[in-house]
Amino acid sequence: MLSYVIGDSDMITGFKLVGIAGVEVASIDEARQALNDALARRDVAIIIVSAAFSTQSSMRELIEKTRRERKTPLIVEIPGNRGVNSEIRISDIISKTVGIKI
Repeated sequence: MLSYVIGDSDMITGFKLVGIAGVEVASIDEARQALNDALARRDVAIIIVSAAFSTQSSMRELIEKTRRERKTPLIVEIPGNRGVNSEIRISDIISKTVGIKI
């Protein structure tokens, strides 16, 4: 079983470095299509989605529907390089967690 990432170029590059495949998306429509494609695959056990897309209403509805109706795959939402919204950056989250400014 595989993990699969849906996000911006920075996120995709980071996950590719550790051997996890994914697709780079730039719009909510592309993200929705990528999620539908990943859901259609039987070999994907974990789908990692950038919060920049997962918080959009149409994507949120699809994620919640999938979670209600299916046991797999597990859908994990993580902040991208800008955090959940443009005011929260991932570096700020890491700094607060680790206690070191980066």
